[in-house]
Amino acid sequence: MFYMPTKVIFKRGSLNEVGRETRSLGKRVLLVTGRRFARQYGYLDRLSKLMEKEGLVVHIYDKVEPNPSFETVNRGAEYAREHNVDVIVAFGGGSAIDAAKGIAVLCTQGGKIEDYVYPNMVEGEVLPVVAIPTTCGTGSEVTRYAVLTDIKRKKKLTVVGYPIIPKIALLDPLVLRHLPSELTAYTALDALSHALEAYWSKSSQPISDLVALESIKVIIKNIEAGYKDPEKRDALHYASLLAGIAINAAGTTMIHGVGYYLTAYHNIHHGLANAMFLPFAFKFNSPVIKEKVMRLAQYLEIKASNYEEAANRFFKLLCRLEDAVGIPKSLRDIGISESEIDDIVKDALTYERNMKNNPRPIDYESLREIVLEAYSGRP
Repeated sequence: MFYMPTKVIFKRGSLNEVGRETRSLGKRVLLVTGRRFARQYGYLDRLSKLMEKEGLVVHIYDKVEPNPSFETVNRGAEYAREHNVDVIVAFGGGSAIDAAKGIAVLCTQGGKIEDYVYPNMVEGEVLPVVAIPTTCGTGSEVTRYAVLTDIKRKKKLTVVGYPIIPKIALLDPLVLRHLPSELTAYTALDALSHALEAYWSKSSQPISDLVALESIKVIIKNIEAGYKDPEKRDALHYASLLAGIAINAAGTTMIHGVGYYLTAYHNIHHGLANAMFLPFAFKFNSPVIKEKVMRLAQYLEIKASNYEEAANRFFKLLCRLEDAVGIPKSLRDIGISESEIDDIVKDALTYERNMKNNPRPIDYESLREIVLEAYSGRP
Protein backbone atom coordinates (compact mmCIF):
# COMPACT_ATOMS: atom_id res chain seq x y z
CA MET A 1 0.00 0.00 0.00
CA PHE A 2 1.39 3.35 -1.04
CA TYR A 3 -0.41 6.60 -0.32
CA MET A 4 0.87 10.10 -1.03
CA PRO A 5 -1.92 12.65 -1.45
CA THR A 6 0.28 15.78 -1.41
CA LYS A 7 0.44 18.07 -4.42
CA VAL A 8 4.17 18.85 -4.71
CA ILE A 9 5.47 21.92 -6.54
CA PHE A 10 9.26 21.92 -6.70
CA LYS A 11 11.06 24.77 -8.42
CA ARG A 12 13.02 27.90 -7.72
CA GLY A 13 10.51 30.66 -7.09
CA SER A 14 7.62 28.34 -6.15
CA LEU A 15 7.15 30.46 -3.01
CA ASN A 16 5.44 33.03 -5.23
CA GLU A 17 2.58 30.58 -5.81
CA VAL A 18 1.59 30.39 -2.13
CA GLY A 19 -1.40 32.74 -2.53
CA ARG A 20 -2.96 30.98 -5.50
CA GLU A 21 -2.37 27.50 -4.08
CA THR A 22 -3.64 28.35 -0.59
CA ARG A 23 -6.75 30.04 -1.98
CA SER A 24 -7.87 26.66 -3.31
CA LEU A 25 -8.10 25.36 0.27
CA GLY A 26 -9.50 28.23 2.34
CA LYS A 27 -9.87 31.94 2.94
CA ARG A 28 -8.63 32.64 6.47
CA VAL A 29 -5.00 31.63 6.94
CA LEU A 30 -2.87 30.89 9.97
CA LEU A 31 0.77 31.35 8.95
CA VAL A 32 2.84 29.18 11.31
CA THR A 33 6.58 29.88 11.53
CA GLY A 34 9.52 29.83 13.90
CA ARG A 35 10.54 32.74 16.06
CA ARG A 36 13.35 34.22 14.00
CA PHE A 37 14.11 32.98 10.47
CA ALA A 38 10.96 34.09 8.61
CA ARG A 39 11.00 37.57 10.13
CA GLN A 40 14.76 38.08 9.85
CA TYR A 41 14.85 37.40 6.13
CA GLY A 42 11.63 39.19 5.22
CA TYR A 43 9.54 36.10 4.54
CA LEU A 44 6.75 37.00 6.97
CA ASP A 45 5.91 40.16 5.04
CA ARG A 46 6.47 38.51 1.67
CA LEU A 47 4.25 35.52 2.36
CA SER A 48 1.54 37.66 3.93
CA LYS A 49 1.45 40.02 0.96
CA LEU A 50 1.40 37.17 -1.56
CA MET A 51 -1.62 35.67 0.17
CA GLU A 52 -3.41 38.96 0.81
CA LYS A 53 -3.03 39.77 -2.88
CA GLU A 54 -5.20 36.71 -3.56
CA GLY A 55 -7.88 37.95 -1.16
CA LEU A 56 -6.86 35.83 1.82
CA VAL A 57 -6.97 37.03 5.42
CA VAL A 58 -3.68 36.19 7.14
CA HIS A 59 -2.98 35.73 10.86
CA ILE A 60 0.57 35.04 12.00
CA TYR A 61 1.67 32.59 14.67
CA ASP A 62 5.47 32.90 14.89
CA LYS A 63 5.99 31.25 18.26
CA VAL A 64 7.32 27.82 17.24
CA GLU A 65 10.56 26.83 18.92
CA PRO A 66 12.96 24.08 17.80
CA ASN A 67 11.48 20.74 18.92
CA PRO A 68 8.04 22.28 19.47
CA SER A 69 6.30 21.62 22.76
CA PHE A 70 2.76 20.49 23.45
CA GLU A 71 2.15 23.93 24.98
CA THR A 72 3.18 25.76 21.80
CA VAL A 73 0.80 23.65 19.70
CA ASN A 74 -2.07 24.04 22.15
CA ARG A 75 -1.63 27.83 22.26
CA GLY A 76 -1.43 27.96 18.49
CA ALA A 77 -4.71 26.09 18.19
CA GLU A 78 -6.40 28.51 20.61
CA TYR A 79 -5.13 31.44 18.54
CA ALA A 80 -6.33 29.79 15.32
CA ARG A 81 -9.81 29.15 16.72
CA GLU A 82 -10.06 32.73 17.98
CA HIS A 83 -9.53 33.94 14.41
CA ASN A 84 -11.70 31.25 12.82
CA VAL A 85 -8.97 30.14 10.38
CA ASP A 86 -9.78 27.47 7.81
CA VAL A 87 -6.35 26.74 6.32
CA ILE A 88 -2.80 26.62 7.72
CA VAL A 89 0.40 27.59 5.94
CA ALA A 90 3.59 26.28 7.59
CA PHE A 91 6.87 27.96 6.72
CA GLY A 92 10.01 26.58 8.32
CA GLY A 93 11.85 23.41 9.19
CA GLY A 94 10.27 20.29 10.58
CA SER A 95 9.41 22.08 13.82
CA ALA A 96 7.12 24.65 12.17
CA ILE A 97 5.50 22.07 9.89
CA ASP A 98 4.95 19.57 12.70
CA ALA A 99 3.48 22.26 14.96
CA ALA A 100 1.16 23.28 12.12
CA LYS A 101 -0.04 19.68 11.76
CA GLY A 102 -0.83 19.55 15.46
CA ILE A 103 -2.74 22.83 15.28
CA ALA A 104 -4.67 21.51 12.26
CA VAL A 105 -5.87 18.55 14.31
CA LEU A 106 -6.99 20.58 17.32
CA CYS A 107 -8.85 23.18 15.26
CA THR A 108 -11.33 20.58 14.05
CA GLN A 109 -11.24 17.86 16.70
CA GLY A 110 -10.65 19.82 19.93
CA GLY A 111 -8.90 18.72 23.09
CA LYS A 112 -5.16 18.98 23.73
CA ILE A 113 -2.48 17.68 21.40
CA GLU A 114 -1.26 15.24 24.06
CA ASP A 115 -4.59 13.42 23.57
CA TYR A 116 -3.50 12.44 20.06
CA VAL A 117 0.03 11.05 20.51
CA TYR A 118 0.89 7.52 19.35
CA PRO A 119 -0.41 4.82 19.92
CA ASN A 120 -3.52 6.94 19.33
CA MET A 121 -4.06 7.62 15.63
CA VAL A 122 -5.48 10.77 14.08
CA GLU A 123 -8.60 10.03 12.09
CA GLY A 124 -11.29 12.24 10.63
CA GLU A 125 -11.13 15.77 9.32
CA VAL A 126 -8.32 18.25 10.09
CA LEU A 127 -7.64 21.70 8.65
CA PRO A 128 -5.72 21.60 5.36
CA VAL A 129 -2.00 22.38 5.61
CA VAL A 130 0.25 23.99 3.00
CA ALA A 131 3.86 23.18 3.88
CA ILE A 132 6.89 25.21 2.77
CA PRO A 133 10.09 23.60 4.10
CA THR A 134 13.15 25.79 4.68
CA THR A 135 15.68 23.01 5.36
CA CYS A 136 16.87 19.97 3.43
CA GLY A 137 16.12 17.42 6.10
CA THR A 138 12.68 17.08 7.53
CA GLY A 139 10.51 15.65 4.75
CA SER A 140 7.57 16.63 6.96
CA GLU A 141 5.91 18.33 4.00
CA VAL A 142 4.82 14.89 2.74
CA THR A 143 4.53 12.76 5.90
CA ARG A 144 1.83 11.56 8.28
CA TYR A 145 3.99 12.34 11.32
CA ALA A 146 4.33 15.32 13.65
CA VAL A 147 7.11 14.97 16.23
CA LEU A 148 6.48 17.08 19.33
CA THR A 149 8.15 17.44 22.73
CA ASP A 150 6.73 16.70 26.16
CA ILE A 151 8.91 19.13 28.11
CA LYS A 152 7.87 17.81 31.53
CA ARG A 153 8.84 14.23 30.71
CA LYS A 154 11.67 15.16 28.31
CA LYS A 155 10.21 12.88 25.66
CA LYS A 156 9.83 13.23 21.91
CA LEU A 157 6.35 11.99 21.05
CA THR A 158 4.68 11.53 17.69
CA VAL A 159 1.25 12.39 16.38
CA VAL A 160 0.47 9.96 13.54
CA GLY A 161 -2.30 9.83 10.96
CA TYR A 162 -2.92 10.09 7.23
CA PRO A 163 -5.24 13.13 7.65
CA ILE A 164 -2.31 15.32 8.79
CA ILE A 165 -0.33 14.87 5.57
CA PRO A 166 -0.13 18.35 4.01
CA LYS A 167 -2.40 18.94 1.02
CA ILE A 168 0.20 21.03 -0.81
CA ALA A 169 4.00 21.24 -0.52
CA LEU A 170 5.85 24.16 -2.05
CA LEU A 171 9.57 23.48 -2.29
CA ASP A 172 11.61 26.52 -3.25
CA PRO A 173 15.34 25.73 -3.04
CA LEU A 174 16.12 29.47 -2.96
CA VAL A 175 15.16 29.59 0.74
CA LEU A 176 18.09 27.28 1.52
CA ARG A 177 20.55 30.07 0.68
CA HIS A 178 20.04 31.40 4.21
CA LEU A 179 20.83 28.08 5.88
CA PRO A 180 24.22 27.99 7.64
CA SER A 181 26.59 25.30 6.37
CA GLU A 182 26.40 23.50 9.71
CA LEU A 183 22.60 23.24 9.55
CA THR A 184 22.78 22.20 5.91
CA ALA A 185 24.93 19.24 6.98
CA TYR A 186 22.71 18.35 9.95
CA THR A 187 19.45 18.46 8.01
CA ALA A 188 20.85 16.62 4.98
CA LEU A 189 22.08 13.85 7.28
CA ASP A 190 18.64 13.76 8.87
CA ALA A 191 17.29 13.12 5.37
CA LEU A 192 19.95 10.44 4.83
CA SER A 193 18.81 8.80 8.08
CA HIS A 194 15.23 8.87 6.82
CA ALA A 195 16.20 7.29 3.53
CA LEU A 196 18.38 4.55 5.02
CA GLU A 197 15.92 3.71 7.78
CA ALA A 198 13.04 3.52 5.32
CA TYR A 199 15.18 1.30 3.07
CA TRP A 200 15.97 -1.25 5.75
CA SER A 201 12.78 -0.96 7.83
CA LYS A 202 10.43 -3.90 8.34
CA SER A 203 7.70 -1.84 6.66
CA SER A 204 9.72 -1.16 3.51
CA GLN A 205 8.19 -1.98 0.14
CA PRO A 206 9.18 -1.64 -3.54
CA ILE A 207 8.08 1.98 -4.03
CA SER A 208 9.59 3.23 -0.78
CA ASP A 209 12.81 1.35 -1.62
CA LEU A 210 12.95 3.08 -4.98
CA VAL A 211 12.68 6.61 -3.60
CA ALA A 212 14.91 5.79 -0.61
CA LEU A 213 17.72 4.56 -2.85
CA GLU A 214 17.50 7.64 -5.04
CA SER A 215 17.50 9.91 -1.98
CA ILE A 216 20.62 8.18 -0.61
CA LYS A 217 22.38 8.54 -3.94
CA VAL A 218 21.51 12.22 -4.37
CA ILE A 219 22.57 13.13 -0.82
CA ILE A 220 25.90 11.30 -1.05
CA LYS A 221 26.61 12.95 -4.41
CA ASN A 222 25.64 16.49 -3.36
CA ILE A 223 26.08 17.00 0.37
CA GLU A 224 29.64 18.29 0.24
CA ALA A 225 28.86 20.81 -2.51
CA GLY A 226 25.72 21.98 -0.69
CA TYR A 227 27.65 22.27 2.56
CA LYS A 228 30.19 24.58 0.94
CA ASP A 229 28.02 26.55 -1.50
CA PRO A 230 24.54 27.95 -0.67
CA GLU A 231 23.70 28.00 -4.40
CA LYS A 232 24.15 24.24 -4.74
CA ARG A 233 21.43 22.95 -2.45
CA ASP A 234 18.58 22.25 -4.87
CA ALA A 235 19.48 18.56 -5.06
CA LEU A 236 19.53 18.22 -1.26
CA HIS A 237 16.07 19.81 -1.05
CA TYR A 238 14.87 17.25 -3.59
CA ALA A 239 16.53 14.35 -1.74
CA SER A 240 14.88 15.43 1.51
CA LEU A 241 11.48 15.32 -0.23
CA LEU A 242 12.19 11.80 -1.51
CA ALA A 243 13.26 10.66 1.96
CA GLY A 244 10.03 12.08 3.37
CA ILE A 245 8.03 10.10 0.82
CA ALA A 246 9.99 6.98 1.83
CA ILE A 247 9.38 7.28 5.58
CA ASN A 248 5.74 8.17 5.02
CA ALA A 249 5.39 4.65 3.63
CA ALA A 250 8.01 2.74 5.63
CA GLY A 251 8.63 4.67 8.86
CA THR A 252 11.84 5.20 10.84
CA THR A 253 13.79 2.77 13.03
CA MET A 254 16.47 2.64 15.69
CA ILE A 255 18.45 5.72 14.65
CA HIS A 256 15.57 8.01 15.50
CA GLY A 257 14.79 6.12 18.69
CA VAL A 258 18.32 6.37 20.06
CA GLY A 259 18.87 9.95 18.85
CA TYR A 260 15.89 11.44 20.69
CA TYR A 261 17.70 11.42 24.05
CA LEU A 262 20.40 13.76 22.76
CA THR A 263 17.79 16.27 21.62
CA ALA A 264 15.50 16.03 24.64
CA TYR A 265 18.24 16.16 27.29
CA HIS A 266 21.02 18.15 25.60
CA ASN A 267 19.17 20.22 22.98
CA ILE A 268 21.36 18.71 20.25
CA HIS A 269 19.98 19.24 16.75
CA HIS A 270 17.89 16.27 15.64
CA GLY A 271 19.91 15.79 12.44
CA LEU A 272 23.21 15.86 14.33
CA ALA A 273 21.84 13.39 16.88
CA ASN A 274 20.94 10.98 14.08
CA ALA A 275 24.32 11.45 12.41
CA MET A 276 26.15 10.36 15.58
CA PHE A 277 24.58 6.89 15.34
CA LEU A 278 24.09 6.50 11.59
CA PRO A 279 27.24 4.53 10.61
CA PHE A 280 26.98 2.21 13.61
CA ALA A 281 23.29 1.51 13.03
CA PHE A 282 24.10 0.55 9.45
CA LYS A 283 26.89 -1.77 10.63
CA PHE A 284 24.52 -3.39 13.15
CA ASN A 285 21.67 -3.94 10.68
CA SER A 286 23.66 -4.90 7.60
CA PRO A 287 24.01 -8.66 8.41
CA VAL A 288 20.23 -9.12 8.21
CA ILE A 289 19.75 -7.09 5.00
CA LYS A 290 22.53 -8.59 2.87
CA GLU A 291 20.58 -8.45 -0.41
CA LYS A 292 19.67 -4.83 0.21
CA VAL A 293 23.28 -3.95 1.01
CA MET A 294 24.35 -5.46 -2.31
CA ARG A 295 21.60 -3.58 -4.16
CA LEU A 296 22.63 -0.36 -2.41
CA ALA A 297 26.27 -0.86 -3.42
CA GLN A 298 25.24 -1.55 -6.99
CA TYR A 299 23.00 1.54 -7.07
CA LEU A 300 25.84 3.72 -5.75
CA GLU A 301 28.36 2.07 -8.08
CA ILE A 302 30.44 0.81 -5.15
CA LYS A 303 32.56 -2.05 -6.44
CA ALA A 304 32.24 -5.07 -4.21
CA SER A 305 32.46 -8.79 -4.92
CA ASN A 306 30.50 -9.87 -1.84
CA TYR A 307 28.26 -8.58 0.95
CA GLU A 308 31.06 -8.09 3.52
CA GLU A 309 33.05 -5.92 1.13
CA ALA A 310 29.97 -3.90 0.15
CA ALA A 311 28.98 -3.31 3.79
CA ASN A 312 32.50 -2.34 4.81
CA ARG A 313 32.89 0.11 1.93
CA PHE A 314 29.54 1.77 2.57
CA PHE A 315 30.31 2.06 6.30
CA LYS A 316 33.59 3.80 5.45
CA LEU A 317 31.78 6.02 2.95
CA LEU A 318 29.36 7.17 5.67
CA CYS A 319 32.27 7.94 8.00
CA ARG A 320 34.16 9.91 5.35
CA LEU A 321 31.01 11.81 4.42
CA GLU A 322 30.38 12.87 8.02
CA ASP A 323 34.04 13.91 8.37
CA ALA A 324 33.76 16.03 5.23
CA VAL A 325 30.82 18.07 6.55
CA GLY A 326 32.17 18.66 10.03
CA ILE A 327 30.20 16.13 12.09
CA PRO A 328 31.90 15.61 15.48
CA LYS A 329 33.66 12.27 15.78
CA SER A 330 32.09 10.99 18.99
CA LEU A 331 29.40 11.51 21.62
CA ARG A 332 32.19 12.79 23.87
CA ASP A 333 32.83 15.59 21.39
CA ILE A 334 29.27 16.87 21.75
CA GLY A 335 29.30 16.88 25.55
CA ILE A 336 27.86 13.46 26.39
CA SER A 337 29.42 11.85 29.46
CA GLU A 338 30.17 8.16 29.80
CA SER A 339 27.82 8.00 32.79
CA GLU A 340 24.89 8.70 30.43
CA ILE A 341 25.35 5.65 28.22
CA ASP A 342 22.88 3.48 30.12
CA ASP A 343 20.40 6.37 30.32
CA ILE A 344 20.56 6.73 26.53
CA VAL A 345 19.89 3.00 26.07
CA LYS A 346 16.99 2.93 28.53
CA ASP A 347 15.40 5.98 26.94
CA ALA A 348 15.83 4.63 23.40
CA LEU A 349 14.12 1.35 24.24
CA THR A 350 10.97 3.25 25.25
CA TYR A 351 10.50 4.31 21.62
CA GLU A 352 8.90 1.00 20.73
CA ARG A 353 7.39 2.20 17.43
CA ASN A 354 10.89 2.87 16.05
CA MET A 355 12.58 -0.14 17.63
CA LYS A 356 9.98 -2.66 16.47
CA ASN A 357 10.36 -1.40 12.91
CA ASN A 358 14.09 -2.14 12.91
CA PRO A 359 15.03 -5.16 10.74
CA ARG A 360 17.32 -6.69 13.37
CA PRO A 361 15.93 -7.29 16.87
CA ILE A 362 17.35 -4.93 19.47
CA ASP A 363 17.87 -5.69 23.13
CA TYR A 364 19.58 -3.78 25.92
CA GLU A 365 23.04 -5.22 25.34
CA SER A 366 23.10 -4.83 21.56
CA LEU A 367 21.90 -1.23 21.78
CA ARG A 368 24.41 -0.46 24.51
CA GLU A 369 27.17 -1.71 22.22
CA ILE A 370 26.05 0.70 19.49
CA VAL A 371 25.95 3.62 21.92
CA LEU A 372 29.43 2.68 23.18
CA GLU A 373 30.71 2.71 19.59
CA ALA A 374 29.24 6.16 19.07
CA TYR A 375 30.82 7.28 22.34
CA SER A 376 34.23 5.98 21.25
CA GLY A 377 33.79 7.64 17.85
CA ARG A 378 33.95 6.97 14.14
CA PRO A 379 37.08 5.33 12.77
